[in-house]
Amino acid sequence: MKANRARAARKPKARIKAGDTVFVRSGRDRESRLTPEEIDRLDPEAQRRAADRRPGRRGRVLRVLPDRKHVVVEGVNMMVKHARPRGRATRSTQIQSGRTEQPGPIAIANVMLVCPSCDRPTRVRRGEVEGKVVRICVRCGEPVDAIR
Repeated sequence: MKANRARAARKPKARIKAGDTVFVRSGRDRESRLTPEEIDRLDPEAQRRAADRRPGRRGRVLRVLPDRKHVVVEGVNMMVKHARPRGRATRSTQIQSGRTEQPGPIAIANVMLVCPSCDRPTRVRRGEVEGKVVRICVRCGEPVDAIR
C-alpha cells in the first residue's frame, strides 16, 4: 500500500528538456498537408504517400510540463491570446493590448528529439560518459547532452 502511494506521487520522467530541438511527428504543425490542387489531382493512396514524404516542423523546446506530459515548442501550435490594455493611459509604458500569438502546449508523444550531432529525429537511452549520466542518441551513439 505504501509503495503504491510513493509511485503515484513521483513525477513522470520526460526524456525531452527545455532548450532541445524537436521534430513534430504528428498534429496540425507536421506540415504534411497538401495544397487543394494536389488533393484534386491525386488519389487517396498517392495523397498519403506525398504527405509522408514531406518533412515535419522543427523547433526549440521553451518549456516542459511533465505533469501534463506536454511541451511548449517555439513556433508550433500558435494560439491567439487576447489582452486588455492595462495601466494608466498617460503612462508611456502602457502594456500592449489586442491579439498576440504565443505557442501552446503539445503532447510529448507527438514530438521527437533531434540529435545535435547527426541532425536526425531519434530516441534516446541513458548512458555514462566521463562519470556522468547523459542522454545518448540511439542512431549515432553520441551524447545529446553537453558534458560539463
